[in-house]
Amino acid sequence: MTFYTYQYLQGSQSKWQYGRIIVLSVLAIIFIGFLIHYLRNRMDMKYKDLTIIVGTLLLLILAVQYDDFSAIQSASQQTGQITQTVKQVAKRLDLRPGVVSINSTTQNANLMVKTPDGYYRVDYNADGTQFVLEKVELAATNHIKVQGVE
Repeated sequence: MTFYTYQYLQGSQSKWQYGRIIVLSVLAIIFIGFLIHYLRNRMDMKYKDLTIIVGTLLLLILAVQYDDFSAIQSASQQTGQITQTVKQVAKRLDLRPGVVSINSTTQNANLMVKTPDGYYRVDYNADGTQFVLEKVELAATNHIKVQGVE
């Protein structure tokens, strides 16, 4: 069973988004550079071809980015919800969020929480607005891995 720390959940929210923004920015700068070179030297066809290639690549990546936007937004929202759950669990147990780990990166029905005091099961009500913590004993703790340990 894998548990994820609060720091890991916060850090994983924006890594892909920043990477995509960087790639798009670099491609846009390259496209503008080739376009300027082509406009200055209209007789040199290599800049025209390079401008068309980079422009097509830029449009393709923008289309994929637009297509993935809703998926990224949904995943980011779910990760935000799970970090809020970790904060609430830590508050109820009078702990820092940094010492609490959770076994999922998305909100689901089978959440387990690992704390220095032991393991807890998070049991949500029917509409998912409130939860109860139930202390549990795990039979096999030798297969537990914690992602995001410093």
